[in-house]
Amino acid sequence: MKILFLTSRFPYPLEKGDKLRAFHQMRVLAAQHEVILMSIIDETPAPEAVEHVLPFTHGLYLLTVRPVDRFFSMLSAFLNGMPFQVAWFYSKALRKKLNAVVSELKPDHIYCQLPRMAEYALDLKIPKTIDYMDSFGLGMIRRSTVASWPVSWLYRWEAKRMIRYEEQISHQFDHLTIISQQDKDSFRFPEAAGMHVVQNGIDDSFYQSEEESKAEFDLVFIGNLSYLPNVETAEFIVRKILPLCPSDTRILLSGASPDSRVLHLQQDRVKVQGWTEDIRKAYRSGRVFMAPMWAGTGQQNKILEAMALGIPCITTPLVNNAIGATSEEEILIANSPESFAECFQRLISDPEFYQRLQLNATNFVKQHYKWEQNVQLLSSIFSTIEKHEFSESSHK
Repeated sequence: MKILFLTSRFPYPLEKGDKLRAFHQMRVLAAQHEVILMSIIDETPAPEAVEHVLPFTHGLYLLTVRPVDRFFSMLSAFLNGMPFQVAWFYSKALRKKLNAVVSELKPDHIYCQLPRMAEYALDLKIPKTIDYMDSFGLGMIRRSTVASWPVSWLYRWEAKRMIRYEEQISHQFDHLTIISQQDKDSFRFPEAAGMHVVQNGIDDSFYQSEEESKAEFDLVFIGNLSYLPNVETAEFIVRKILPLCPSDTRILLSGASPDSRVLHLQQDRVKVQGWTEDIRKAYRSGRVFMAPMWAGTGQQNKILEAMALGIPCITTPLVNNAIGATSEEEILIANSPESFAECFQRLISDPEFYQRLQLNATNFVKQHYKWEQNVQLLSSIFSTIEKHEFSESSHK
């Protein structure tokens, strides 16, 4: 099958959740299908980034939204109700280019990652699937509860637009996918009942460790450090949890593009580190992975990666609900600074408990989170549409 894969970012390097999901889905799909990638870019990706992606594509199209198009698209959004985060990636000129590509290549299926890209696929008379990944609207509402005015008001305004848009586009795609049951349940429109849950995974090569090194830090948190929920998490760890931990506790905050708010957290006991090409080194440099997150949506791959490497994790019920690990056996759950600090001290003071959590966490991820297994479900969704069409034509 020939699949046109639409993304709002070039899917490499893997420093953001949508890029990681797109890259591995494309990698696994390429074993059975012809994948044509079309990505919106703000700047040309580095040659080495392109080299990582090319082996999995039968065609690559990189499209840039011109500043003038972006200006008029955002201006129009004020009047037509389109969410601003959709308008930011939309261009009528690029839509014409996409239509030309579709006419030339005649793909069998269009896979659209995120509602941001939906406008490019809505009118195309080709079987298509949209990956919501998570609930953008709900995510904006959660952010509004922790932001100060007038930012909180802007988040709520955008959330209303996004929630309405998420429902509107659901009528125009053959299949809808989402990353977790928790996110599926957050949607209130009727079509959401038929959403397919397609989880993330861990690549087998991720488990292939180099020489083990002694953990340099007691606590580690890793993620895109320019993403607001991650920024707030880093601040919560340093300002709320660290003062409740032993005085010699050291923390590593590591991830792409650290925000100025994160950089300001650096001190004797806190190190802020930018993107690391082999992120496993950052994980292994910490004894415990901590993610006190209440505002994010989706499935936190950072937790899966830490668990895969045998780093005991402490997180919130919200995060674990999307993962499904067993509390006290594969993961630890906390809801306050005090409970996070208590879980941390339990781990560092009880080697037997620590080792049991390590082993159980790794086994849990290996059993439930395989890219090949989860993307096979996605492939079967595409094929179902094809089989349905074949069946109809065979009865004519």
